[in-house]
Amino acid sequence: QAPSDSLTLGESRVEAAARRLVEAGFTNVRAVETASFTAFTVENDYYKIPAEGFARAVQILEGAGLDESKPVKLIGTSYKVPEVTISYNPSEGRWQTTKRLDASWDTVRKQPMLNNSFGKVDINVYPQVSLMNLIITQVYQSLWQISPALEVPLWPGAKFSYQVKIPIVNDGYGLTESLPHPGFITLSQRFRDPWHLNVLGKVTLGIFNSSYMGASLELAYWFPNERFWVDTKMAYLDQVRFGPSLVAVDGVRKKGPLPEWLAGFWFHPNAVPNWRFIWNVAANYYCPALQTQFTLRFERYLLRDYGFKFEMIRHFRHCSIGFYAMKGLDRAAHTNGGFRFQIALPPYRARRYGYVPRITTSGQMGMSYNANNEQYYYREIRSEASDNIMSKNYYNPFYIGAALNR
Repeated sequence: QAPSDSLTLGESRVEAAARRLVEAGFTNVRAVETASFTAFTVENDYYKIPAEGFARAVQILEGAGLDESKPVKLIGTSYKVPEVTISYNPSEGRWQTTKRLDASWDTVRKQPMLNNSFGKVDINVYPQVSLMNLIITQVYQSLWQISPALEVPLWPGAKFSYQVKIPIVNDGYGLTESLPHPGFITLSQRFRDPWHLNVLGKVTLGIFNSSYMGASLELAYWFPNERFWVDTKMAYLDQVRFGPSLVAVDGVRKKGPLPEWLAGFWFHPNAVPNWRFIWNVAANYYCPALQTQFTLRFERYLLRDYGFKFEMIRHFRHCSIGFYAMKGLDRAAHTNGGFRFQIALPPYRARRYGYVPRITTSGQMGMSYNANNEQYYYREIRSEASDNIMSKNYYNPFYIGAALNR
């Protein structure tokens, strides 16, 4: 449905623009006009790639007949937490994107919200492919999975996720990956500092990848020159297990409380708790001309080993392709490296109908290749099913700016 360009009786230009944004599929829309600026908030819901959604929002505002003598501020949010400010300054005649906030956010956040995203369920299907080259008699061993995830936005900043992994092909990845079993089960809370210091973060509780259970904290700070930023992640974790019992009586595996076809959902806590604290710190640089990100990270991994990781990631319109290299401080740790691919699968737009759960392909199909056969060291954690090299770049101001200028 195309947004209506006509004004309703008693409706201002700003109110009409907000209505058109809602009709275009945006959620958590707010609008305000003051003597010095006009401001809106939008959250992408219809477009799979947020940058494409922001480009559409800019088109709507350009055709809304707003007061051309005032700056226009479009604040993009994620789970109602502000991420970027897209500004139009009449004296410059162009749109600019920044991670920073100003008084426009303090004003518009107090306005009534249209098309609230609270409780609107998505079932995102994540196809996943993993490859490894560990034996000389076979070129690759592979794992192919379909991993649907139920994702629900809650209060501002919060999201609940429950993912199920369904194996299609498992060649060499172990018993658990041969059975349908839970992936991520998490409750996350995003936040941003209230003093406009440009610090963003996320706290996550639950079960992460590789069946690690615990809590994580992520923080990022963007410098005034937004090509540069630093980030860190800390987590306190213990490993659990999903799957059939490993105990055998007279050669027969012990049966669990679930039927055999659900054996992958049988939860086993760690009999000997072995909680560990892991962390990483990273310096990042983004080259806008090449849409390429360079990251150098120092980490403490899951096995309590330490090492450096270098990443170079090229971000395209609908995919991100990354190369990584890792070197541990332990002499036994081989230099490791590989590639990661994240691809947004069509359809690139998905309209929602009220509170009916929406089923669609995920914004990112993941594929990884470990090129140097390291199996023991360098084990990392992702906090949510949606965490990957592509989604972490969604709100990069230079990436969004490129989408606005296409």
